[in-house]
Amino acid sequence: MRASRFLIAFFLVLPICVAAQNNSSDDVFTIAVAAPISPKDVQVRYFLNGGSMVQEASSIAKPQDAGIVVKTGASGKPASSFRAIVYSPGCQFATIQADDLSASTRQAQFECQKLTTTTLHGRTDTTRFAGRDLQVQALYVCGWAGKFFGVPGIAISPFSVTRARVENDGSFAVELPDFTTDPLWANLSHNATLMFSLVDARTGEPLAGLTPPGNLSRKGALKVVASYPAEIQFTIQ
Repeated sequence: MRASRFLIAFFLVLPICVAAQNNSSDDVFTIAVAAPISPKDVQVRYFLNGGSMVQEASSIAKPQDAGIVVKTGASGKPASSFRAIVYSPGCQFATIQADDLSASTRQAQFECQKLTTTTLHGRTDTTRFAGRDLQVQALYVCGWAGKFFGVPGIAISPFSVTRARVENDGSFAVELPDFTTDPLWANLSHNATLMFSLVDARTGEPLAGLTPPGNLSRKGALKVVASYPAEIQFTIQ
């Protein structure tokens, strides 16, 4: 990998204002989280970029008090820029962009702006898992990350959206945010899909992926649309 780039790092957080201030000696970026959202419920995927002496590295953003602190340096060498995609379940996506950390306060604020919701009714054959307490898990696959980070083709960990109980007959109802009403949708966030899987409700163990029908599928995942059919029949991968 090229030494001029930090790796993506990920974790748990919207556009967020980044004001200018000369404090480039700092090697952290702080994201304040406004109540009632807790930092532990905020998900962040970020990208650090630096000069030729900056080695590739990864780091973890850790919730601290009312915010999240991200390390922006590795091996004593600082990054020159910072970009992040921020999400908390039920909220609009947010982005943070500080392309010159030496002229940045290294601070931003996340305040949840709620999205309207849409209910997805699904069904799948769960006979192979008879007797187990099941849930369906929905993850948001962020296909637009590469465009925002300026690194085409890059892949990041999906965002956790929600979980719902699976009934004994294999049916389930999932309350999903209507991502098509997000202000970022028109120009950026429309390149996304939803990935569904079955998990053991007691242990959290992933059991199987779920594939939607072809007319609703994109790369094996569910298309993000404003509303869905009365019931979607998923097949187990």
